[in-house]
Amino acid sequence: MYFKNILVPYDESDHAKSALHIALGLAGPYPEAKVHVMTVIPSSSLPDPTLLANALETPYAVVDPTSYERIMQSVAENACSDAQALIEQSRDDSQCEIVADAVISNSPVEGIAEYVRSHDIDLVVMGRRGLGALRGMIGSVSFGVLRSVDVPVLTVK
Repeated sequence: MYFKNILVPYDESDHAKSALHIALGLAGPYPEAKVHVMTVIPSSSLPDPTLLANALETPYAVVDPTSYERIMQSVAENACSDAQALIEQSRDDSQCEIVADAVISNSPVEGIAEYVRSHDIDLVVMGRRGLGALRGMIGSVSFGVLRSVDVPVLTVK
């Protein structure tokens, strides 16, 4: 078996679901393999603590860092539970370990690339939409990941 640590970036698209099925086909029969189903949460989608302070009509941020951390953790947990639902539907008879994870990053490409580095990923299997400048060929996130990681990337349509 060549790939023991496979990453499937998950964005709720049909292409991402197809990528998970491919990844499970590659790693499913091997109990020592691990498939990471990971969602990237754009940091721009999280509430800005300074905006929260403005809502309270204060000239400075008074948001409790612990409360803000809980907000971020809650968003990540919700993303993981969505991915976990997909995993349960797709598992079939796979013997590999499948984990759901979520990271907060400035961009999907940065989040995926950092996850590859920090989790010793062997292969990225990801959907490709082809909606960007290279329409019909490969999506902009897929293209960015190809340029940003040093492991094989398999794109799935």
